[in-house]
Amino acid sequence: MARKQATSLTEIGDAAVSYITRHGYRQTQMAGLAREIGVSAGTLYTYVENKEALLHLATEFLIDPTPLARAALPFGALPRAKLVTRFAETAQERAQWPYLKQAIVENRVDQKTLRTVGAEVYGLIDTYGRSILFLDRLADELPEFTPVHVDKVRGGFMGDLVTLLLNAGSTHGIYGTAIIARAATEGISWSAMHRKREGLARQPIGDLAESDIRLLASHTFAAALTAALPDV
Repeated sequence: MARKQATSLTEIGDAAVSYITRHGYRQTQMAGLAREIGVSAGTLYTYVENKEALLHLATEFLIDPTPLARAALPFGALPRAKLVTRFAETAQERAQWPYLKQAIVENRVDQKTLRTVGAEVYGLIDTYGRSILFLDRLADELPEFTPVHVDKVRGGFMGDLVTLLLNAGSTHGIYGTAIIARAATEGISWSAMHRKREGLARQPIGDLAESDIRLLASHTFAAALTAALPDV
């Protein structure tokens, strides 16, 4: 196979996100990534110091790729604790669902409210889908990252959604309500994120626009949540 020179750290960071998400960090090899982007392993090492530095590069690409254009080569590693802090701070900034928070304050669980909550979280997942999938994979393998995902991302939204349903009189207790909330959230996650993945998981959409899919998904999300609230 003809080799090419990698064009930038941004290109490598983009490829690293996809590679680590697909293979997991433990199975990621510098040589494997080099083959995928069409450079020699030696060339890749002139851009990225080692595998730990590759994890740092992928993280920075997801948070903000702009500074990578000015970064010194080879790109170096960052201690795991600092990487976790980077993710946690970014999650705190991005994982916001103000409409759901307001619905809790006002104790609103009508269909319009639930559909709007669904559209809100759909937008978040659609925007940050690559980061969510990447963090989900890391959380499975590297326990340092698990609290970010469980407490600030998925867990934060799920906790608020369960609170909304319980406050409104869910008849299924905390665990049953959590199952219903998780099922509804998984459905909207599939519509906003997983259906776009390559391979057998990819969903044909015909002539549907993204706005059509968001509308369908938010209606389905609201309908699923009514299982916790028979009188809604």
